[in-house]
Amino acid sequence: MLSDKSGLIGESQQSDARQVFSKLHINLIAAVIVLGILVLSAQSLWNERVEAWRDAELSSQNLLTALSRDIGSTIGLLDFSLKGVIEGLRYRKFAELPPEIQHRVLFDRAVSTTFTGTIVLLSETGSVLADAGSVIAPRTVNFSEAPFFKVHREHSFMGLFVSRPYRSNLREGALSIALSRRLSDPDGKFAGVVAVEISLSDIQDAFKTLNLGREGSISLFRQDGVLLMRQPYEESSIGRDLSETPNVKRFILESAGRFEGTAVIDGVRRLFTFSRIGDLPLILTVAVSVNEVISPWWRKAVGQLVIAGVLCSAIFGLIVLFQRELQRRTEAEAELARLARTDTLTGLANRRAFDEFFDREWRQAIRAGSPISLLFIDADHFKRYNDLYGHGQGDDLLCAIANTLEKNIRRPKDIAARYGGEEFIVLLPDTDSVGARVIADSICQAVLGLDIAHEASPYRAVTISIGLASARPARGSTVATLLEAADTALYQAKAAGRNCVRELKIPHPASRGRTQTDPIL
Repeated sequence: MLSDKSGLIGESQQSDARQVFSKLHINLIAAVIVLGILVLSAQSLWNERVEAWRDAELSSQNLLTALSRDIGSTIGLLDFSLKGVIEGLRYRKFAELPPEIQHRVLFDRAVSTTFTGTIVLLSETGSVLADAGSVIAPRTVNFSEAPFFKVHREHSFMGLFVSRPYRSNLREGALSIALSRRLSDPDGKFAGVVAVEISLSDIQDAFKTLNLGREGSISLFRQDGVLLMRQPYEESSIGRDLSETPNVKRFILESAGRFEGTAVIDGVRRLFTFSRIGDLPLILTVAVSVNEVISPWWRKAVGQLVIAGVLCSAIFGLIVLFQRELQRRTEAEAELARLARTDTLTGLANRRAFDEFFDREWRQAIRAGSPISLLFIDADHFKRYNDLYGHGQGDDLLCAIANTLEKNIRRPKDIAARYGGEEFIVLLPDTDSVGARVIADSICQAVLGLDIAHEASPYRAVTISIGLASARPARGSTVATLLEAADTALYQAKAAGRNCVRELKIPHPASRGRTQTDPIL
């Protein structure tokens, strides 16, 4: 086989380098494509997430605005009715009017609203003086212990007051809240309260019609953080003071806003959108579940990631197949290149490869001023051997000689080649005639030592003849000089009886004299 000592390993390394570069180039292209797919997928998913979040914020804000406007309008109408009662009492001849007229004067502003309520006029002792629901006989209920009554009795500048939820005596224990205002006499002293009761079930019914998803919520708070109503409804939560919880603290401190937080009541993480209801002491919140906002996006993201993963896997698979094909093709090309430069019988370099290597080393010797030696080798009486033992044995003999040559040239740059037929050639770069003689003699003795029978030879064994030439090439010289000298020396070895080495010395260009032969037995 053609070994590293043939000097052709550089071309193999160049081929390997080209193959590595091609693989790196392909891998780089694949990495860029995969990275591009991942970046585009990530960007698309992020944009869709932002869009989903923006849609949730916009929907929550629109719902909050509409619901706040509706509640504010209803509360405003009820407060308008309370103010109508106060103005009616201030009529100078109110006490002189018949009961039916008094009732009309007091409750003429009472209008139908979304939240049905009962308006009552209470004396300074909490007794019912007038009832919008009864013209003749007001209900006999005393509200002196009701929190909304006590607040107005103790504070003269309360304005419109929204009570905590309580069980109504007027509505058979139904959970209600009261909107109330203080009555004062001309001296500013407490003269009673006018109030309207609202059933919380009305507010609950209004909240139920709104769809915020399975985990969404709507909450109505007093300004101090007391929960008046919440959907989903839990009666145990109604009336709770949540003013110390993180979410409600933000509701109270900020007039309006939006943030992501975890509800204390049920532990669900939500996107809260909140605002004050006009100038009323009420805060309304609309909250959508973060999980429900993101879940559709997650499902879509998983689908897109699967698609991206399939595409990336397909690209990697194609790259692997392509690299395998490239590897196979490169190896095939390398093998063809090797075969084109190798003698198929002996595995040595062929003449073409040798000529290229010889030319390169000759130029190097010129640049370095170093010696170079050449051995021309011929199998003695080879035609007779073929005729006597057959061509198959002849081929085996040539392989044995080639193997002997390989074993006797040890340096990486030395090369042995089959020059044609039974002729071989050995190039010894950076080797003078003394070193070349040692190698030539070693090869000659090694072939004889193979002890291959050759009855048609005078030596009764296979032998070789070697022509040796050495030179220190100068600029302008050609390889033909050394080839002709080695060839001439080979003919001299044959003429001398074969199984020997002859050397033809080539004088240095600076020296004078004629070439001469020097037998080496």
